[in-house]
Amino acid sequence: MKQELFAAHAASVSQATPIKSRYNLLAQVIGLTAAFTSTLAFAQNDEESASGFNFRAEPSHWYIGGNFGRTEESIDDGEIANSIIGGDLTFIDDKDSDRGYKFFVGYQFNHHFALEAGYADLGDFGVDVTRTPGTGTLTGDTNYKGYNLDAVATWPLTQHLSAFGRVGAFHYETEESFVGTESLAASLSRDDKDTGYKFGAGLEYSLTERLSARIEAERYRIEDMLGDHGSVNLYSIGLVYRFGDRTPPRQEDPVVAQQQDYCSKLDIHFEINRAEIPRAESERLNAASEFLQRYPNTKAVITGHTDSVGNDQANMQLSQRRADSVLQYLVGQQIDSSRISTVARGEADPVASNDTDSGKRDNRRINTTIDCVKDVAGLSLPETRITVAALVEFNANSVEVDEQYHADLEKAANYLRDNPNVTAHVEGHAADLTSTDKAQQISERRAANVVDYLVEKFSIERSRLTAEGFGKTHRVAYNTTEEGKQQNRRVNIVLSYPK
Repeated sequence: MKQELFAAHAASVSQATPIKSRYNLLAQVIGLTAAFTSTLAFAQNDEESASGFNFRAEPSHWYIGGNFGRTEESIDDGEIANSIIGGDLTFIDDKDSDRGYKFFVGYQFNHHFALEAGYADLGDFGVDVTRTPGTGTLTGDTNYKGYNLDAVATWPLTQHLSAFGRVGAFHYETEESFVGTESLAASLSRDDKDTGYKFGAGLEYSLTERLSARIEAERYRIEDMLGDHGSVNLYSIGLVYRFGDRTPPRQEDPVVAQQQDYCSKLDIHFEINRAEIPRAESERLNAASEFLQRYPNTKAVITGHTDSVGNDQANMQLSQRRADSVLQYLVGQQIDSSRISTVARGEADPVASNDTDSGKRDNRRINTTIDCVKDVAGLSLPETRITVAALVEFNANSVEVDEQYHADLEKAANYLRDNPNVTAHVEGHAADLTSTDKAQQISERRAANVVDYLVEKFSIERSRLTAEGFGKTHRVAYNTTEEGKQQNRRVNIVLSYPK
């Protein structure tokens, strides 16, 4: 309650000081709220926050609550009184504070936003005014109450504490009356409804999983009897009860998939003095290229080798050509050349003795080192499919299929029948005959005879079989021994798979 003496001409101006003080009070409350927020926020240690519950945890939910506290009116009662009594106001006793309360229901959409609807009674306010002592009094009485709809923004500070701000509309009813006595026998009253705005800020602290406490300051903008804007501040504490499942969603431990190392290798053997990739090695190359495509961060090093026949320089060049052939094949399979490097070693790194034909054959090779990778355990990597269905050797100058190979050819025919999309390339070869033309003719007839055998004995479609003779150009052994010549007198059935 404030009591003030007024000069007659300064009645309305004299209200400026109390109005300013109320603004200062609101600012002080908001400042204390911020300080209280910081104190509580730092008071909770990390362990408590990590193990506690989040009282705004999802899913979205409804809540109800109520607040009770002190109200402060900011209305220029002196100006209203002067307008009623015709001026010359000399004394005012302004009852500008009371107790107020509110009830509300809200819906929390997420951690940061809610809508609240409620009812607020801001209390009763009064004023007593006189011109001079003993000439009569003018008594005023006002109360405000109504309904509000607010948007509430929330800033969680810890799992228990959050700050919030609100802004909304207040549809209120005003009951106001001024009654005078003696020489101030004038009166004015109204019972009116209007809508203004409101705003505020506060803190909310969880007491249990459902119950929390609030402290807040709000300003309700209203209109007085003269149509001027005023306000009522509500400083309150309250309780909030939240419905729904208050248990935070259980965080399942992530399933860590077991991993294992995956590696791919590529070893290819070459014919004597040749750098072309044998057709029978295509499946190995395809499996390696699929691995490189699946794991694009891997790299490969291709190392070329030869046997010991020939001079060092020629063998070094041959080993480089072999490595380059594999490089070009992989590039043709859409592998970036920057991921592949080649090394020529000539005859320097044998894996077997060069004193035997079989050892020399093992040394005519490329080795490819491909980076291993880690991936989910149990994956299936590209596998190398069978490529050589049968190997048939022939006697010197003979083109007839020996009976000992009939069983192998039957197996090849069965595989072709079981895999109707697979085709076969039948390659004929000869040993070191005096005539190159005769060697070519013999190799072609050997290949043709094997094709005829598969067609006539096992009804394999001729369209799936291709015969080709290579004469004595594709040797797998040196013709310096009978054993080597026998190995060169051969037919290879090389399978091809659809892409």
